[in-house]
Amino acid sequence: MSTVDVPIQLQLLANYYLNLISFSLLYYEYFITINLEVSRYWGLKPTTPTVLFFLNRYGMLLGTVPVIVQYFWAAESTPQKLAICRVFHDYHQWFAVISQVIIGVMLIFRTYALYERNRRILGLMIFVAAGVIGVGAWAVVAGPTPKPGDEVAQLALYSGCSTGVSSSQAVGLAAAWAGMGVFDCTIFILTLYRALSRNRVRGLDLVAGATSRCLLLSVILLVNLSNILTFLVYSRGVLTTFANVISSVMITRLMFNLRDPSLSSMSGRRTRTGTSLTLTNANEGIFSTYLGSTAAPGLRTTVLINGDIELENPLYR
Repeated sequence: MSTVDVPIQLQLLANYYLNLISFSLLYYEYFITINLEVSRYWGLKPTTPTVLFFLNRYGMLLGTVPVIVQYFWAAESTPQKLAICRVFHDYHQWFAVISQVIIGVMLIFRTYALYERNRRILGLMIFVAAGVIGVGAWAVVAGPTPKPGDEVAQLALYSGCSTGVSSSQAVGLAAAWAGMGVFDCTIFILTLYRALSRNRVRGLDLVAGATSRCLLLSVILLVNLSNILTFLVYSRGVLTTFANVISSVMITRLMFNLRDPSLSSMSGRRTRTGTSLTLTNANEGIFSTYLGSTAAPGLRTTVLINGDIELENPLYR
């Protein structure tokens, strides 16, 4: 560290501390919510939502381990270490892309359910998501053409790996995260519109579920926006790990909220048959089942009493 300029030292320290906060938050969140996971997800037969839940939850927990090694591996700087650091750097970029894809798929499922299987809404989300994935893959694989003198050399550090990001690479990565921001904005606007357009049904606040989702999405959106700014302004990508962790934690909290048993204490639940809507005793359970005349064969829709809807295919049960 003594051979590194003071401004670079400050950026390295900011990187270390922000990543330490991210790792601590991720594992602390896991240990304080493991009881919720056990009570609400363990023992369930695999469905698409539950599989995605565990992919997000444990993919982030286990996939973050190499990233921890990347930032805190203490060893003498040798050519072998620098080569391994480059592998860690590439892994971190792909891990961020895959994590965001899983989170994006979960958001698509939840929003599709919120709009009661509206195919136009699904098409819009898939169109935006495809563009985001394309830009993200381009930024990781190729990215903008480096300009002469734009290369950033690796620093010989004892603690951790320093794989600097050039200005051209920063622009490409910022574009990838900006694409993710567009997707988040799309989901947020769709969810907010649904929340504002819902009406109350016999005392049941159908806005509650969508409103809580808006709050969680706003956190994801703000963190991703901050990460984009770091690529363009200061210490490029310093918030990448933090953005990944926050996105994973927020979507996990959303999935926990959708299975909150306290919902059964509300005044009732709604069930649909065809186009009719009725309320039944809440003591019978939280969920109701709807099979509309236009539903796809074998597709069952579970309607939560807070207005959210969970799609399940009996073939997975």
